[in-house]
Amino acid sequence: MTASKDQELIARLEQAHKLSNEQRVALLKDLERYAARDLYGAARLCKDHLSKDANLRLPSAIQAAPALAKHFEVRMDRERRPVDLHYEQDKQLRQPEPHRQYVGPVVGITPNCVMQLDKETGDFIVHKRASLVCAFEVTDRDKDLAVRYPQASIGGVGLVTRMESELPAGMEHAKSYSLDTGKAERAMEMGR
Repeated sequence: MTASKDQELIARLEQAHKLSNEQRVALLKDLERYAARDLYGAARLCKDHLSKDANLRLPSAIQAAPALAKHFEVRMDRERRPVDLHYEQDKQLRQPEPHRQYVGPVVGITPNCVMQLDKETGDFIVHKRASLVCAFEVTDRDKDLAVRYPQASIGGVGLVTRMESELPAGMEHAKSYSLDTGKAERAMEMGR
């Protein structure tokens, strides 16, 4: 976000207790968009500037940010146990499983992780950002993405494709590109 938009968001957070319901919904949508680009930045803004009088339920991704930072962020190379989200019934923050595909939107990005909402279970899946061979950008936040782990999920490569109904079967990789060409070549070898 630009500095002027940051200042506007800060002012809205500080005055959240005075906002109408429509303005509160708009504020929450803006916070979700901010978290999709910078989850920790959005969580920090809410912690520092949200009015104490505001009765505002923050988006789940922002509420999960402290657990993500403490439990997953620096330990993505090792298998970690899932974290139950106490503010959401029967929901977890967890790492992906091997030989599985996860479909849903990206709800948070941190320096080392990409957090995706799994539409099937409602859980937040924490993907290691460096291991994703991906075709998404920040503008794809509201779109569903499929992240598939053909081999191991910890230490393996996650193949990311956009879920688009207009692509014929088998063509989902046609729009994919890699952030790291070495990983793309390795992923292509593993996928064959």
